[in-house]
Amino acid sequence: MKEQRYILKQCKSFELKDIFDCGQCFRWNEEEDKSYTGVFKYGVLNVKKENETIIFEGMIEGDIENVCYEYFDLGTNYEKIKEQLSKIDEHLKQSVIYGKGIRILKQDLWETIISFIISANNNIPRIKGIIDRMSKKYGKKIVFRGKEYYTFPKMEALDKASVQDLRELGLGFRDKRIYETTKMFMEKKITLEELEKEENTDKLREKLMELSGVRRKSCRLYYAIFIKKI
Repeated sequence: MKEQRYILKQCKSFELKDIFDCGQCFRWNEEEDKSYTGVFKYGVLNVKKENETIIFEGMIEGDIENVCYEYFDLGTNYEKIKEQLSKIDEHLKQSVIYGKGIRILKQDLWETIISFIISANNNIPRIKGIIDRMSKKYGKKIVFRGKEYYTFPKMEALDKASVQDLRELGLGFRDKRIYETTKMFMEKKITLEELEKEENTDKLREKLMELSGVRRKSCRLYYAIFIKKI
């Protein structure tokens, strides 16, 4: 893992607050200079916007340009999508205007599943706190700009945690849900691969609902995973 920099010019449909503060992710935080720093599958990244230029800097595993292209869904024409949605009705038109800079992050599937189980009946500051504590205890440390960050725990690392260990992180009733879901994956009762390959939305939802802590109302998890296929 090495420190890298990537500059993307003339990028439309890319507003930092819209992307990072909309509730789709929990590991990005605003800095004093209005940039955002986050921890994700590939390392630690700081994202700053100057007019229509986006500056990416971080400790990244892999080529930073390729990583950003995939993670920030840069291959999708959001301007065209917004134009189409705006024609449907006035409500959607106003929604598009309000969230004009949102991009759907291609987040790690494992992290997405566990994070959205944690999000059940919870608020964003508390969700962030739980995930940070979990990552600090079971994740890998990365030092970037003199500050320590911790990657999201891998499945094998989280499998070492007992229900009591998870409870001490402040998970509340979700501790048993995280424990049981982790065991289901470790015992191959369900796999990330089969979820990734499933193209039928109804079947995918049924498979997700087999996981402890995921119910029909957990539509945010359902769409956060399936939207990557569109």
